[in-house]
Amino acid sequence: MKYYNRDIENLFTDYTKNFKSILITGPRQIGKSTFLKRLKEEKRSYVTLDDLELRAFANRDPKKFIEMYKPPVIIDEIQYAPKILSYIKIVCDNSEKRNLYWLTGSQKIQIMKNVSETLVGRMGVLDMYSLSNRESNQSKYLPLDLENLVEGDYISKEDVLVKMFNGSMPDVVCNNVNREYFYNSYVDLYVERDIRELKEVQDLETFRLFMAEIASHAGQLLNYSEIASSVGINDKTVKTWTSILENTGIIKLIYQFKHDEFKRKKTHPKLVFMDTGLCIFLLGIKSITRLKEYSFLGNLFESYVISEIIKNNVNFNLNFDFSYYRDKNKREIDLIITDENNKNHLYEIKMNNKVDIRMIKNFQLIKDNISNGGIICTAKVMENLDNKNQIIPLSAIIDWFRKIPKWKKSECVWLCCFNI
Repeated sequence: MKYYNRDIENLFTDYTKNFKSILITGPRQIGKSTFLKRLKEEKRSYVTLDDLELRAFANRDPKKFIEMYKPPVIIDEIQYAPKILSYIKIVCDNSEKRNLYWLTGSQKIQIMKNVSETLVGRMGVLDMYSLSNRESNQSKYLPLDLENLVEGDYISKEDVLVKMFNGSMPDVVCNNVNREYFYNSYVDLYVERDIRELKEVQDLETFRLFMAEIASHAGQLLNYSEIASSVGINDKTVKTWTSILENTGIIKLIYQFKHDEFKRKKTHPKLVFMDTGLCIFLLGIKSITRLKEYSFLGNLFESYVISEIIKNNVNFNLNFDFSYYRDKNKREIDLIITDENNKNHLYEIKMNNKVDIRMIKNFQLIKDNISNGGIICTAKVMENLDNKNQIIPLSAIIDWFRKIPKWKKSECVWLCCFNI
């Protein structure tokens, strides 16, 4: 079975030196277990609560379970037996050692509730998503630097359609599993194993309809009433089920820009699917030819680009904050990234390769702390639009530093060595 190295590895290694237990949360089948098994020491054992007998044992007698599976240990799918977290806390409190427990879970909200009650300060929590484009290409250079973008190998519109259609799940990308079979099985497992456990979802078939409907809103502002009407549920249920999709890592919501992030409007968030392959499957699109005909392809492309940036923000702990802009006159900016220095980078995202400065006219609506930005598109080369903004080839955002300019090369090599 082919394995692609994960960019989160350096951050995970840092966590093992600082925490007694580490939890990796993320959707099913994105490679959490495989990642940990690849890194584990010979003496570290592995146990999964997907095993129904072990799950029953852990819930029936969590104290004995923890006594039996002593650290160092990997415990997979921890959400199925949250009671054991209290006993993990006791072990951590009574030990001076770090790096005792490696845990995984697919239902972040359930796990974090128990973590907050028992293991605050004792556990490092990492989010993990499906493969980024950078990971699937096995690029080995620097994290994204918004101040110094460098174009990589050209990614054409045809290339990106293939990437979007195939998706980013390791089994499809690495092992050439038939995507249609994979996603059909994936949705069944997700609904039957993860969603069935939740009291907030009583009707699984309606939830499936909801997933298909929300897929049609990728890259768009969510209108809860519109979705409720289409699916036959109420607005409150749409909001609850949308939160479930976000807390299980299927989607990400970004909110309207405000200079104070705590005042951001929580109404009408923009929806980002973290794996376009899943989104396209839910839409019932079965070929790239049909994908080209999809009415909202531009929105789907926007979702894809933002998902790639989010993945790498998480993998490299970049501390970016994401938002969009829309005013009462419906003037919009597709994406605003606020970096760790509180600088705002403004972007339009267009699937075309022919763009011009008129497309960034709304950038003037944001006045404070503006840094460089531009139009992310399928152009071949980077060009200046004005003194701050550029035409940005897709490769500069999702496949950075595969080509390193000579004037950057020594700096890049030094930093890469330092990070290793």
